[in-house]
Amino acid sequence: LYNTMDMINWMALQGQTEEISHAVQSLSRFYKLTLSRKKGISTIARELEHVTIYVQLQNMRYHDSIELITDIPDELSEYQIPKLTLQPVVENSILHGILEKESKSGTIVITGWMENEDIVLLISDDGVGFDMANAPGQESVGMKNVRFRLKYMVGGTMDIKSTPGQGTTVTITIPGKHKIQKTE
Repeated sequence: LYNTMDMINWMALQGQTEEISHAVQSLSRFYKLTLSRKKGISTIARELEHVTIYVQLQNMRYHDSIELITDIPDELSEYQIPKLTLQPVVENSILHGILEKESKSGTIVITGWMENEDIVLLISDDGVGFDMANAPGQESVGMKNVRFRLKYMVGGTMDIKSTPGQGTTVTITIPGKHKIQKTE
């Protein structure tokens, strides 16, 4: 929030009114999705919207250096997922992967599919990666919280694989038994 507000302030000082409007609208929608009260449960569609807005805001700060590619079938849109599952993973991809590269640019790909009765979400980046052998127990608070919410709210799991110089892949598996029924 602080960094985004600081960015908006700089835009205001430069007279970038259209950019300010877009940034404020994105920030408003981001917090509406974050703070809505639905017992900590969201849908995959809302989580994708949330993470897309987050990357848009980061691209305003980092001059469009992050490409986000999503490939999630529509039939997975209404399945339940804990709120703030994707955003902390993508935040780690940006801060500890992509922005650590010399070019300060990169790509994050979010894909998903049904596998037997489970939903599998794969978040991969082409950041700097890390040596998994030298990182046991060094998971960030955000990632620990994602792991905890997945396990205790929907019975899901999270697996992280990384290779120095090649990037990181996070695999989230969620039992596919919880689909929110749409009401028109």
